Amino acid sequence: MTTTAALFDMDGVLVDSTPLHVRAYEQVFREAGIEFSDAARAAVHEGKPRSEVIEIGAPGASSELKRRLFDAKPNAVAEVLEGGRDVSMPGAIRTVRALAGGGIPMGVVTNSGTPNLWLEAAGILEHVSVVVASDDVSLPKPSPEGYLLAARLLNVGPAHCIAFEDSHDGWLAATRAGMRVMIVGKTRPTWVTAETEVVRTMDTPGVLKLCLHATAGEIS
Repeated sequence: MTTTAALFDMDGVLVDSTPLHVRAYEQVFREAGIEFSDAARAAVHEGKPRSEVIEIGAPGASSELKRRLFDAKPNAVAEVLEGGRDVSMPGAIRTVRALAGGGIPMGVVTNSGTPNLWLEAAGILEHVSVVVASDDVSLPKPSPEGYLLAARLLNVGPAHCIAFEDSHDGWLAATRAGMRVMIVGKTRPTWVTAETEVVRTMDTPGVLKLCLHATAGEIS
C-alpha cells in the first residue's frame, strides 16, 4: 500500500497539550468554586472531549453551570498559551515540515474543540490542509466519523491514509475507518493488535520512511 495522506491526532502526538489543558480546566473549575477531580483529570489524559470532561468533573451541576464551564474553557486555554512556551511534541514540527516538503497531504483529527489555538502555537497549523475538530462531527472518537471526514476532505481513500495516534479511543477510530495506524508512545500499549506499529517520537526515521519512502539519511 502506498500512503498518500497522513492524519494526526493532536494531543499527545503533535502537541504536548495535556498539562496545559489540565491547568485551564483547573482555572475554570476553581473560578466556579468546584474542585477539579482526579476522575476529570484522568479524562483529560485520555483525550476525552470537553463536554465529557465537564460531565465527569461536575456531574451534579446544573445545565447552565456546565454550559458556563464549557464556554469558559477556550478562553482559559488562550490565557495559558500566552506564555509563548513550545507546546509541540518531540519531533513533531520536524516531521510535519518534512512531510509537507514531500508533498504529503496532511490533516488533524481531534476531539478538541479549539485545535487551531494549539496548532498555531506549535507552528504546525500552516502545514496541514484539513482540521477536523469536535464541532465537525456528531460523535467523537472512538467513532471513525472524524477520520472518514478528513479523508473525504483530502480526497483520499481511507486505505491510503496512515493515522498517528496515542490513545485507545483514537486507535479504535482510525482502525474502524479502515486506516493504517501508527501509535506514538514510549511503550507498546496492551490494546493494540500485533500489526500496529509503535514509535517513541514523531521524528523516528521509520515515520518518514513509511510516508515518503525515504531512507534515514534522506531525513533532514
